[in-house]
Amino acid sequence: NFTALSEQLTAEQTVEVLTTYFTAMTPLVHATGGTVDKFIGDAVMAFWGAPLDDAQHAEHAVRAAIAMQRAMQPLDSDLRSRGLPPIHMRIGLHTGRVVVGNVGSEQRFSYTVIGDAVNLAARLEGANKAFGTGILLSAITAAQLPSSMALRALDEVIVKGKTEPVRVFTPCEDAAVRDASQAALDAFCARDWDRAELCLAQVLQRLPGDLAAQRLQERVAAARVLPAGADWSPAVSLDKL
Repeated sequence: NFTALSEQLTAEQTVEVLTTYFTAMTPLVHATGGTVDKFIGDAVMAFWGAPLDDAQHAEHAVRAAIAMQRAMQPLDSDLRSRGLPPIHMRIGLHTGRVVVGNVGSEQRFSYTVIGDAVNLAARLEGANKAFGTGILLSAITAAQLPSSMALRALDEVIVKGKTEPVRVFTPCEDAAVRDASQAALDAFCARDWDRAELCLAQVLQRLPGDLAAQRLQERVAAARVLPAGADWSPAVSLDKL
């Protein structure tokens, strides 16, 4: 909602908020070996694995994302102390093959990454709104992480312009929530509605009002009443979230 927020601020205040935000986040990307590609309005675009190879690029990207979200609380306190409004951040992460190099015109170019993987990461950033999360990563990224990085499975989604579903995850330290979420999603995909509802109730008992669990509950309820033989898919289009 930065566009709406900026309407309430002077141009100078908008620059002050952005500068404070970018100054806090950039070192966290660099500390994990990432490259800040560019600032796009109020967004930070970053990548790992170039210009130098990084065998742990997925792990480093997720650790940077976690560190960035943790940095938001002191950043908000700083903004409030200056009479500025607090801000919120969403992060999308995806792993894939891209073209890296200088891209642009003969008169002006920049070092950047281009490819479908970049587009999916951007889609996942926005998809956080549907799940009430601050970090959303794809199954491809999740598969490259060490077992010590605890993730919660959320749902199967289809992003705009795509036909193949993507399972999405978010970092989660609560083992009970992780286990119940995984069991709920597995049950939903197996069309075991009772088991799915039971597991989702367990999640909501630990996380009252959890948006991701509530949305999957709604999908279970809708699937229950489908007529026999009706088409059904465990994946949901992001356009419908």
